[in-house]
Amino acid sequence: MGERAEVEVASVGYRLVHWLNLIFFLTLLLTGLVLLEIEVFAYLVYPFGVPLASLLGLDASTGPITAGVQVSRFIHRLAGLIWGVLVTTYALYVIVSGKLEIVRALRKPLRQQAREAVALLNHYILGRELPDDVRRGLDRHNVLAAYLTVLLVVGVILVGSSGLVMAYGNLTPAQHRLMLLLHDLGFYLTVIFLIGHVFAAFHPTNTPLLKAMFADGRVSLEWAKEHMPAYLERILARR
Repeated sequence: MGERAEVEVASVGYRLVHWLNLIFFLTLLLTGLVLLEIEVFAYLVYPFGVPLASLLGLDASTGPITAGVQVSRFIHRLAGLIWGVLVTTYALYVIVSGKLEIVRALRKPLRQQAREAVALLNHYILGRELPDDVRRGLDRHNVLAAYLTVLLVVGVILVGSSGLVMAYGNLTPAQHRLMLLLHDLGFYLTVIFLIGHVFAAFHPTNTPLLKAMFADGRVSLEWAKEHMPAYLERILARR
């Protein structure tokens, strides 16, 4: 606890991993969209493909797009591999070190989870006040954040496993189509996570938390008392 009555909600390591996740996620999203709908996003890869097509002596009409798509595929595979290693390493670290805060919300009884989820949705979408019992039980991550994270984990597993199989496996056309379907399904799940995450992050309620993630990782004690009292009570008990 500092002199300015603040509390840390995101360590340096947490913020660094968050930045790296953001960079790799956006890279994979953009390159994945190109590969998913080449005709629609051809304009994104055309500038990268022009010099490469000229260097390789490809046809001037289709060469730049073809070369650009190949560059996108290479970046997509490389970024996916690096991101997979990063996510796996960090996940193992937080599990082994006991710092997996997100699972606390999932340990609550299902009836309590449902009540918290409905109350939070009413708060975020309709602007209603949270019931006192729900507010008192809020931890570092609420149950909606936990559900979105589960969605992300499933999506990443689908995307990562199918991507590895397509990149390095000796597949028949039917097997490749199945892996591509799983890859696309995982991609859509991660996009749903991204939409929910961005909506929550930019909601006025979470402005202090958003600033903390991109600054020093700290929020005011008063904000923490109001929005994550269970977390605050737990960390103060350790002192």
